[in-house]
Amino acid sequence: MCRRVVLTLSVLLVVAGLAVPQASTARADSALVAARSAVFGAHNVDQTTGAVRDDRVLFSWFGVSSFAVAMAGKVFLTDAWVPNAYRGHVPTTRAQIAAIKPSHILIGHGHFDHAADAVDIVRASGARLVGSASHCAFLHRSAPRVACDVVAAAGARPGSTRPYRGIPGIAITAMSNIHSTLKAPEGEHPPLLPIPPSDRLVTNPPHADELGRLAGHLDDPEGGAVLYAFEVGGRRIVWNDSVGPVSQVPGGRAILATLRELGPVDLHVGSIQGFNEITNGLGDPLRYIDALRPKVFVPNHHDDWFPVIATPAVNRERAFFDALATIDARPEVRYLRDPEDYLRPDRVTLELR
Repeated sequence: MCRRVVLTLSVLLVVAGLAVPQASTARADSALVAARSAVFGAHNVDQTTGAVRDDRVLFSWFGVSSFAVAMAGKVFLTDAWVPNAYRGHVPTTRAQIAAIKPSHILIGHGHFDHAADAVDIVRASGARLVGSASHCAFLHRSAPRVACDVVAAAGARPGSTRPYRGIPGIAITAMSNIHSTLKAPEGEHPPLLPIPPSDRLVTNPPHADELGRLAGHLDDPEGGAVLYAFEVGGRRIVWNDSVGPVSQVPGGRAILATLRELGPVDLHVGSIQGFNEITNGLGDPLRYIDALRPKVFVPNHHDDWFPVIATPAVNRERAFFDALATIDARPEVRYLRDPEDYLRPDRVTLELR
């Protein structure tokens, strides 16, 4: 009877020319507004529709190389892992990141600290994955129905590129990159170790349930590395989650040549941590920066993302600026520190022309 009354009332309102509010839509909009306001800042989000302002680029960091990105109003992710091995270290969750409704997740490489949450976020949000052929093949094993666009073929040469037109209004170029690798010392830069260890081991010990969940991802394959370059609104932007030893491997020259072609860029959001820093310090990320010639550089993959093998970003800060002083074209640096710069999009904002 109640359902019949509601239906009759709805019909009468339509006949009278009055709109019938859709409760489910209102709830969906409310959830979207809340999530995007938390991740991108309420001042960047339309509080009725949840649309993110389309006159700028926003990168909101949520750990390691994972960012919620808004470019000209389009919302997507670069990498997908919320590193909360230390409970509450990052002020967000997989559910909240999924609730911003990203259209795509661009995978830089497949290790757990970059893609462990990708499938869960895709299932909850309907986002489309983008990555190498190996990334797509691996992710399809646990989620066969998830859409995944290949931007780097199996066996792609380092430095080779492929355009990706999956996000309207943004020209994207995917470059086949190489992962960080430990190499013999060259002597140009002093070694850098992840010390001192984080005091969170004592003040906020890792919690067993999250470590147990991650145990199933520790063997996730790299699947190749991909660097993404964007052109939007007269701006050129590059994001990468790995820096390979380009001065010490055969494919390195090709990568540097491509980076020079992609530059100069307005914004470079790049990894500065890698295996090679143990012997060669920060020499690898400096070569990427030097080749791209960015106006603004923002570091990533330098925070306290996992017990023992990582350290807070502030512990790497002095070494980074000392190394940066050795190159000629030095960008403005917006150095991100954890945890205070998580979900602070105004730290990495670029106005479109």
